[in-house]
Amino acid sequence: MLIGITIVVMVLGTSVLYTVFANADRTMSQNEGMGNMMKSMMGSGKMMGSNGMMCTMEDVPQDVIIKIKSSQQVPVDKDATIKLLVLDKNTGKPLTDAQIIVGIERGAPMSTMDMMGSMFKADDLGNGKYLVRFALDNPGYYTLHTHVIPAGKPMHSMMNNHMDIGIIAK
Repeated sequence: MLIGITIVVMVLGTSVLYTVFANADRTMSQNEGMGNMMKSMMGSGKMMGSNGMMCTMEDVPQDVIIKIKSSQQVPVDKDATIKLLVLDKNTGKPLTDAQIIVGIERGAPMSTMDMMGSMFKADDLGNGKYLVRFALDNPGYYTLHTHVIPAGKPMHSMMNNHMDIGIIAK
């Protein structure tokens, strides 16, 4: 009986998510609503990042490879940046003209649900390189919920191309 209830809840939840994303505004002008929605849908498993720091992932991104190309240790109360390289998973070539949408959570993924402000876009530097700009006000561990929307893909594809990146603020 419990298994049946669990399956019904999962099917209903998936249907609701599909409906929400299928009808979502394709702009990020509703960042606050999107940020609240994202709070309830983030991460689970764990994986090592490209420079040895732990990253958690909802699933392995389906369409892209996200590589961290800078230190994951950032200063407190100063402008900080994280550089990403995003590659097409099928060709291995740099993914150009993608939208990189980021939200920052205090603590480990899904541990605090304390999202810092609205989600925002990373800067496209060209040739698959993207720059995430932010400032953190307290020392500690943070999570960058990083979503990629490849050019030509619908907005809800960001959930299939998600990686949580751990950040240490000192």
